[in-house]
Amino acid sequence: MNTEKRDFDQDAALWDEKPARIKMVKDVAAAISRQIALNPDMDVMDFGCGTGLLTSRIQPLVHSVTGVDSSRGMLDVLNRKIAGLKLHNVKTVFADPDRGDALTGQYDVVLSNMTLHHIREIKPLFAQFHKVIRQAGYLCIADLD
Repeated sequence: MNTEKRDFDQDAALWDEKPARIKMVKDVAAAISRQIALNPDMDVMDFGCGTGLLTSRIQPLVHSVTGVDSSRGMLDVLNRKIAGLKLHNVKTVFADPDRGDALTGQYDVVLSNMTLHHIREIKPLFAQFHKVIRQAGYLCIADLD
């Protein structure tokens, strides 16, 4: 597990420019859609949302998406996308579980794409996921193995 913090604020401006990253997110979104019948009644948390690449693919299919990230730079990019595209069902939340920030809200689905390998203590994070996922909800994780 990587315990060294990467400077995602610095990476944010050019994050969306890597074709391999775009393809991976497209594949992850397709895999989620094959496994879960996403619908307009669902509220989703995209944990480690970054610039919103996965958020933007899931957003048209659900009621709302809350993008959570520990990088203000990444959230700034996503907030500009939200404003520019007038996405009324997407909001962002700054939270850093490594600093003790707690996740809040209730969600039908919690997604996390290529984020968990950056988290120092996974067990407390999974306990938080358990608290915010509604009964019969889903946890979808795509990460390094």
